[in-house]
Amino acid sequence: MLNLALFLVLISLGIFLFLRYFHLLHQLKKITQITREIQAGNINLRYRLRTPQKDLEDLGGELNRMVDHFQNAFERTRFLEEERKRMIANISHDLRTPLTSLLGYLEALQHDETLTVEEKERFLLIAAQKGKDLRSLLQDFFELARLEEDDSTPEIRRVNLAEIVPEVLVGLYPDFMQAGITPVVGIPDAPLHVRGDAAYLRRILNNLLTNALRYGLEGKEIGIGIREEAGLVWIDVWDRGKGISAQDLPHVFERLYTGEASRNTSLRGTGLGLTITKNLVEKQGGQITVTSTPNEKTIFSFYLIKS
Repeated sequence: MLNLALFLVLISLGIFLFLRYFHLLHQLKKITQITREIQAGNINLRYRLRTPQKDLEDLGGELNRMVDHFQNAFERTRFLEEERKRMIANISHDLRTPLTSLLGYLEALQHDETLTVEEKERFLLIAAQKGKDLRSLLQDFFELARLEEDDSTPEIRRVNLAEIVPEVLVGLYPDFMQAGITPVVGIPDAPLHVRGDAAYLRRILNNLLTNALRYGLEGKEIGIGIREEAGLVWIDVWDRGKGISAQDLPHVFERLYTGEASRNTSLRGTGLGLTITKNLVEKQGGQITVTSTPNEKTIFSFYLIKS
């Protein structure tokens, strides 16, 4: 009787072990199959194992995390590749346009004997301006590359915004007068200090105000204001021009993104100014945002830490 009971126990154990082995073998085959499909390009596939074995379940979880990491890296690489292609296309366009025009005017000056003295002088002025446009574009390329390689370190110290903002506005006074605009200024009379780099701040404000003049001229109203909020000091630069479409809004700080509306040669800048501005703000520990209601108001806002 005892031998029979022992025999039945051994049989049951053998069946249990066989079933466990068969289940394990099935799960391993499933892992192999899923892995092959992922290798073939189906990176949205995941390991979904139904097993009472915790070690096998943990293995599936780790494999899923590895695939998640791989998928994120793949999508990031694809995004960067698309951005690289778009950037090269835009660089080619933005370099070719003034260069072609410059060469055209120089060729006319060299070979067209019918040009009057006045026409030659006008062509020379246009050619000189196209050369300046090229130089400005190349300078922006080099500056952005230097900033992104961390070759430039801000000199963070206590800076008085109530002094720097009027200083920048005075420097742009001829541009405002030429545009027939008196900027709306809302800054405190008392000193207002932030932690920042004075040179960086001047470049940021100059970029934003110049951008407002270029794209917001139709609205005939440009303003700059300062406000405090929870230990931060916000600077708002706004205009009432044509504004930025909802389609373009998420991309305004990207390299060389100028939007279709600004591909007008009379308006288009290098497309790098706002990218440089964003980089300069972030190097001082701040952030920059933009909101726009087309034909009503566009606001670029950035903050620095109050000192």
